[in-house]
Amino acid sequence: MSSWDEVVDQLKDEYTCYALDLPGFGKSPLSRPYGLEDYAEDIKGFLVREKVSRAILVGHSYGGRVAIKLASGKPEFLDKLILVDSAGIKSRSWKIKILKFVTNFTPRDLKDGMRFLWPYVASEDYRGSFGLLRETMKKVVEEDLAPALEKISAPTLIVWGESDHTTPLWMGRLMHEGIRGSKLVIIPGGDHGVPYRRSKEVAKTISEFLHD
Repeated sequence: MSSWDEVVDQLKDEYTCYALDLPGFGKSPLSRPYGLEDYAEDIKGFLVREKVSRAILVGHSYGGRVAIKLASGKPEFLDKLILVDSAGIKSRSWKIKILKFVTNFTPRDLKDGMRFLWPYVASEDYRGSFGLLRETMKKVVEEDLAPALEKISAPTLIVWGESDHTTPLWMGRLMHEGIRGSKLVIIPGGDHGVPYRRSKEVAKTISEFLHD
């Protein structure tokens, strides 16, 4: 079951919907460490194979990073962009800065001892990853996509859970400021799981945006 299943069910009668497993997730394996450009190329390849000339691209969290990368670097493939609680902006949190300082300047035994901080500074996906996926995540999260926002020309909808603690609302506001003409919709009380916990509201918001 995909986290997008309920949203897709509410949109599929009007739109042709594809829910892609990114390499390293779902049933799509990784053959090597990926970066955002690799993911963007994979999606471009999929659109070419399916003969989709102009896509409406929707990305949530990690997938939002890929959507931003594609929208900013290959705009000719997009009709519209929809970001839902997207990652991609470097955190300005003091917790992140402390962990980076510790991991860069202390011996390995102290690094291991600092693992108690991980729940506060690393995503659940990262903490549960290993091997090629861990290497991939390191490459992906190191890329700050803030400079890419001004390169996005597709009409953009930004949907955000008001109480998201994984990708906090300030990130959504920053994306809204950085993407010209974008629309920001905040889901009251919503958390990082709005696509499946608040699927009806998300689907309704997307549908209204597409009909504008």
